Amino acid sequence: MQHSLGGRLALLLVLAVVGAQAVAFAMFAHESSRVGRAAARTQVVDRIATLVRLLDTVPPETVPGVVAAYGSPRHRFTIDAGSLVPEGAMGIDEARLARRIDRRMKDDASQARIALVERDVAEDAPPGRLSDKTQALRVSVRLDDGRWLNAEAPLSLRTPPWMRIALIQVLASVFAVLAVVAVARRGIVGPVADLARAAEMAGRGAAFEPLPERGPRELRTMTAAFNLMQERSGAFVADRTRMLAAISHDLRTPIASLWLRAEMVEDDELRSAMVRTISDMRRMVDATLAFARDDALAQDSGPLDLAEMVRALVDDHLVLGRDVSVASPAGLPFHGRRVALRRALDNLVENAVRYGDRARITLERADEHIRILVDDDGPGIPPDRIEEMFAPFARLEGSRNADTGGTGLGLAIARSAVRAHGGDVALVNRAGGGLRTEVTLPA
Repeated sequence: MQHSLGGRLALLLVLAVVGAQAVAFAMFAHESSRVGRAAARTQVVDRIATLVRLLDTVPPETVPGVVAAYGSPRHRFTIDAGSLVPEGAMGIDEARLARRIDRRMKDDASQARIALVERDVAEDAPPGRLSDKTQALRVSVRLDDGRWLNAEAPLSLRTPPWMRIALIQVLASVFAVLAVVAVARRGIVGPVADLARAAEMAGRGAAFEPLPERGPRELRTMTAAFNLMQERSGAFVADRTRMLAAISHDLRTPIASLWLRAEMVEDDELRSAMVRTISDMRRMVDATLAFARDDALAQDSGPLDLAEMVRALVDDHLVLGRDVSVASPAGLPFHGRRVALRRALDNLVENAVRYGDRARITLERADEHIRILVDDDGPGIPPDRIEEMFAPFARLEGSRNADTGGTGLGLAIARSAVRAHGGDVALVNRAGGGLRTEVTLPA
């Protein structure tokens, strides 16, 4: 998923949304915390100032009851002999709040002390309401009788309500992004994937209908260009095939005429030499035309069983008395051009039998590839000339067998056909002697 275009697009969009939401929520949390703490301090200060004025108006014996009734689970008020806030513990902000209390008391006397402290949550506090280590505001106000009214109130909540809303909003945004990516996948990623599959099929020479032009303008333009390229390639191949058919007809007629005239020569030795030369010319022309036709990828592609095809090929060679064997699984499905692949493998087996006396064929599936190995018992090929052997009309005179034979097109035709299927052909000298031809095809 992470390697696909849709997966990466979804990941980038989700990271962008979550990152933007996180920054926004961090700024909002900082500001709301600042405002909330200021509001909480102001509320506590106002309640204490109100309580002090109330205590001045009630009989002394009712003061404890009034203080107890004025408290709450979050705000604790007590009357003690000493101040809860040590003298000199106030900072600049606390001193400003203390003066606010003093202004609301009679004679504007300096009798209030305020301090911000860190404290643990009481064991009887409601769960989820206070943080385990929260900031609290402590206020001490001196009463007329010399005692102190002490108050303590927390200034923060463990989980503000908007945090849960923010989490829901982030999840909703992520689901919305994924929904948009799903829609975009159909309109953007889908056409790109179709184009990639069509390009792979074109590389294998498979026939397919022109792709529908859909998606954004750039994708439609690219798809139209690909369809046009395929149309031009098909027209070029068709023109080339027609030209080769004409050349075949034009060349075979004069060759046949030369054959007839050679048969009329009275000198037996000269006649045999001329017939042999004309026969070589005919085989070379036929092989050249076959090579060009295979290279033009004129055959239709379809499903086939490689194992069954190779076993049939081996049977044909066994009928001719050749030493050919095969080791393969029961079935090996593949999609390609049967005639071209059979011709390529037949050329490889012919070479193995001609230059190495025998051919041992092995078919196997490895990871994402299919391997076809053709081993012989010949002398092999010099390493510096292996690649040269794939060139048209290249022959290794005298280096493998005295009977060179052929036209030098077998390996060229085989590699052309295999590469048209997205694979390749390689020659390797085996350590124990002989040559190995390795055909690799995509599974």
